[in-house]
Amino acid sequence: MTDTIRSAQPQMPSVGRLLAAQIGYQARLLASGRAITIGIGFPIILLIASHQSHTQTTDADVARYAVFGLTLTAWNIYGVRLVGAREAGILKRWWATPLPRWCYFLGRILATVAVATVAGAATVAAGVLLYNTHLTVSGAFGALVAFVLGSFAWAATATALTAVVPTLEAAAPTFLVTYFPIIIISGVFGAISEPHWLSTIASYLPAQPLAHAVGIALGHTAGHSWLPARDLVVLAAWAIAGMAIAVITFRWEPHRPTQRRPARPSQQTSPTDRGTDSNLSGSSASTATTATPMRFGATTPSHA
Repeated sequence: MTDTIRSAQPQMPSVGRLLAAQIGYQARLLASGRAITIGIGFPIILLIASHQSHTQTTDADVARYAVFGLTLTAWNIYGVRLVGAREAGILKRWWATPLPRWCYFLGRILATVAVATVAGAATVAAGVLLYNTHLTVSGAFGALVAFVLGSFAWAATATALTAVVPTLEAAAPTFLVTYFPIIIISGVFGAISEPHWLSTIASYLPAQPLAHAVGIALGHTAGHSWLPARDLVVLAAWAIAGMAIAVITFRWEPHRPTQRRPARPSQQTSPTDRGTDSNLSGSSASTATTATPMRFGATTPSHA
């Protein structure tokens, strides 16, 4: 009888099916609305506008704007939506389901990687169609590897940053303030005049190595290195560090603001008030001796 009851109970799908379903679900949410429009349309518009001021669009130009669309999706759009889901109580409800926590977050990050990779690939496709960017099979595969690793690094770091973002109103300013300085000093919008120490710092941030790796992959020729190993190591380090910090510090529940009650102002009584208080206390005491005692459950006497 017990075996019959157990066999009648529904069984959880396999981990692979749960993860695949979560990736598809989160990818549809992220790709809907303005997210995919901003991640794909904005970089292509900038690529076309930059071509008007330059006589030739190089592989490095296409790589830089492709990285801009990828990071815009994996950092700003993903991070703000994750904070919004937490503050709306959606993450708390997911936490209460039988779905493993690691499956939910891995599915969400991998969905972001997929959408961000599509955003970067769309800019590369625009460069190939509009400006005859030469793209070989090995170059396309190298750019794909850089896109996947780079978007994973940016999404993992964005997940870690959400722990210090208290509200949804603070999410967009926080992610923008931490995003654009890195993008600018990394030369994504073009080379700038900066001191040597600042360019050294930028080489260890996740934007410049990603743009450099994608540019090398797009201009790959026989006999040259496929992808620079140093860039891949930097991106992998950011991915591992971001995931480790996110596992330790991530919050499932919304932030509850702590509101302290204001302290009551101290009241100093004057001698006149003291006399009045003593008279009131005396009159109340005399009244208490004649009043009918009240007990829990007793009824008040009716008045005529």
